[in-house]
Amino acid sequence: MSVNITNAPAILELLDAGCSYDKNTPVLSGLDLTIREGEAVGLIGANGSGKSTLLGALCSLIPHSGIIRLHGLDLEKNSLPQIRRKTGYLLQDSDSQLFLPTVYDDIAFAPRNYGLSSEEVEAAVDEALSRTGIEHLRLRQNYKLSGGEKRMVCLAVVLAMKPGLLLMDEPSNALDPYNRRTLIRLLNQMPETKLIASHDLDLVLETCERVILLDGHSIRADGPAESILSDEALLRECRLELPLSRQDPIPYRAQRG
Repeated sequence: MSVNITNAPAILELLDAGCSYDKNTPVLSGLDLTIREGEAVGLIGANGSGKSTLLGALCSLIPHSGIIRLHGLDLEKNSLPQIRRKTGYLLQDSDSQLFLPTVYDDIAFAPRNYGLSSEEVEAAVDEALSRTGIEHLRLRQNYKLSGGEKRMVCLAVVLAMKPGLLLMDEPSNALDPYNRRTLIRLLNQMPETKLIASHDLDLVLETCERVILLDGHSIRADGPAESILSDEALLRECRLELPLSRQDPIPYRAQRG
């Protein structure tokens, strides 16, 4: 998973950035951040800390202040089509991402919408299905999918346009242990730059070398995943706990009483 990104170009930059749903209630403010090509970065924080809000702001779905720059382009109306073509956004709720009758239709939607030829659309769908290992779901109707299957289809939808940056909101949501492990292997094989927002701190620890911790409307910590996710005092101050793999095992009780 180790990637040398020291001299890699910046793919995401925030300069005194903030975001809010209305002018009187800022969710995040004063954010300064640089993510370089090839990085896998975990975005963590308690409920309400602003993880999903930040991801939404990066796609211009939520108003922002300051400077947000993706792929070298300032996030503004004129640059938005170029930015969205290069940025994949995995939503937390799979049902919000799948809106067409079949798996094939949803994966093909973005390539078609951006004017790819029929041959290019077919190639994009085939590659996305292959990368996620769900070729058998190609013609399945979406309403017949399980929660875990929907999650993997959503990931294929995101990958169809070959984005350079993946924004992922709770990617392990609705996955059973087997498919969660499959997802972790898949994430570790992906060359794309990844910003992964998750409460699954063990997944973050296994897939990310860097972690950004949100707390109090700002970035509380930004550093190596192993260091931040082993700092029990810091995590508790931010209403989080150590990853399960870092916690002491609970003694087994053979009898109750």
